[in-house]
Amino acid sequence: MEPIIELKNVTKKFGGITALDNASLHVDKGEVVGLIGDNGAGKSTTIKVITGVHTPNSGKIFFKKNEVQIKSVAQSRKMGIEA
Repeated sequence: MEPIIELKNVTKKFGGITALDNASLHVDKGEVVGLIGDNGAGKSTTIKVITGVHTPNSGKIFFKKNEVQIKSVAQSRKMGIEA
C-alpha cells in the first residue's frame, strides 16, 4: 500500500511533561485507523501534531512520502489534512 501519512520517532514535550515519546504511526491511503488508549496516552497530541496544532520537539512527519514540517492548522488544511 501507499502511505498517506507517517510519523517516525515523534516526541512532543510540554515543559517537563512528555506527551509523546518516540511515537511512530503509519497510515496507508484509504486505510481507516482508530487511536485507542488510556487517558494521557498521547492520542489527542498525535492528532494535534498531524494537524499542525502542536509542533513536535523531534522526529519526522511524512505526507505522501515527502517529509514535511506542519507548523499550523492552515498549512495542514491546505495539504488536505483535517481532524
